[in-house]
Amino acid sequence: MLEQKIADILKKDIESLGCFIWGIEISGGSFSKHIVIYIDKKDDLITLEDCENVNIQAREVLDNFSELNFNFSLEISSPGIDRKFFNINQLKDYLGETINLSCFLDGKKCKLKGELKEVSDEEISLVSQGQIYQILKGDYLSSNLLGATNE
Repeated sequence: MLEQKIADILKKDIESLGCFIWGIEISGGSFSKHIVIYIDKKDDLITLEDCENVNIQAREVLDNFSELNFNFSLEISSPGIDRKFFNINQLKDYLGETINLSCFLDGKKCKLKGELKEVSDEEISLVSQGQIYQILKGDYLSSNLLGATNE
């Protein structure tokens, strides 16, 4: 997967700037793509200066990455207050928070809004409308945090 390859080649450079990669999204056609790299910090907020510094470093690396054989635009951003979760492990730091979650339940795609109760490597426990849902890792599709303005 191209997103993982980009994360692998940028990881050390971004960490040397005091940030880490939260996630990467790639959109667009075969000849031109838009790459968004979401960065975060452990104990601080992402600043415009962080985004600028990561943009300069990432652009230099990606311009010389042979697997990017297409034109691309690059955007560096914080995940924001309504951050998207790119993998199940990212949810572990948000227990007790309200999230939107897309998953399969009983073979049907469904969307839930509720409080994140537990997260393991294999399943997520969510309370929605008074009911507890156990979502297996294989049935999990996506989720995002609900910021204060979205509740």
